[in-house]
Amino acid sequence: MELPLHDLELLHALQIAPRASWTQLGAALGRHPTTLAARWERLRGDGIAWVTAHLGTTGAQGHTAFIGVECRPGQRAEVLERLCADPGIATVEESARAWDLRLTVVSTSWQQLTREVVPRVRSDAAILRTQVTVATRLYAIGGNWRLDVLSPEQQRRVTALRTGITRPPGATPPRLDRMLAVLARDGRASAAEIAEAAGTHPTTAARHLREAIETGLVGLRCELAQEHSGYPVACQWYVRVPPAQLEAAVQYLRTYRTLRLCASTTGDSNLTFFLWLRTPSDIVEIEAGLQSAASGVQVVESDVGVRTHKRMAWMLREDSTATGEVVI
Repeated sequence: MELPLHDLELLHALQIAPRASWTQLGAALGRHPTTLAARWERLRGDGIAWVTAHLGTTGAQGHTAFIGVECRPGQRAEVLERLCADPGIATVEESARAWDLRLTVVSTSWQQLTREVVPRVRSDAAILRTQVTVATRLYAIGGNWRLDVLSPEQQRRVTALRTGITRPPGATPPRLDRMLAVLARDGRASAAEIAEAAGTHPTTAARHLREAIETGLVGLRCELAQEHSGYPVACQWYVRVPPAQLEAAVQYLRTYRTLRLCASTTGDSNLTFFLWLRTPSDIVEIEAGLQSAASGVQVVESDVGVRTHKRMAWMLREDSTATGEVVI
């Protein structure tokens, strides 16, 4: 069920500037700050929307991989439970095609990915087969997708409130793991809340957070329960694109506001992308448009999702709303 316009406007604003104050957002949207805060608490309390943080994926920090999992007959439920409980696995989705489950892993280092997370998945006796695809470059992630409800002027005002990546990576702030633990549960947590967990002063915590965001070390996003987004269908593609046409393919895919992932990859394909769609018929349109933008594209695999059980550490109900449990 799609949300009313005033809720969608608030969520679009938080997609752009996840940590902007209610006073700032009120001025940008022409709404009373108290009204916005109350509306957000209702949406968050119902599990319809939430702001979260994750390890950044720019530059050298962060390594992303996608793992297809085939379970032994009759053992998918127990595998699903174990994988969702694994803090090293960010996202767990049920697949409609060859793989029972698709996993997204975001690791702090190559060693963590290859020596800890992947071996842990492969050693599960209830898993019959796995396939690991490594992202070599990320062009778009879940925090990039946008609703299309704010006016251009409103978008301009809210964008001015956004803290984006403005400088190259520097030294990793101390106690980054503690900072991320707080922000994963509430990306709008105050400096005082972060400072308490990190054992530092609020002013220091605020400075470290700003540095982490401005260097891309920490990413923030406003998430929305898919069934309330107006785009209930999820599909991921793996395609092979001639290197000379890769940029054209990426530029075409970026025209879709609901693009939640686009990455160059290793393996049989060299590009994967993930979109939220209004209907399954949109799949044909997207593939035709991609073929027009990059004539040499070959679709290796397209996979409509059945259900997302865990999204960037947040556990989800069957109706796609958040349970409030965060596995980190």
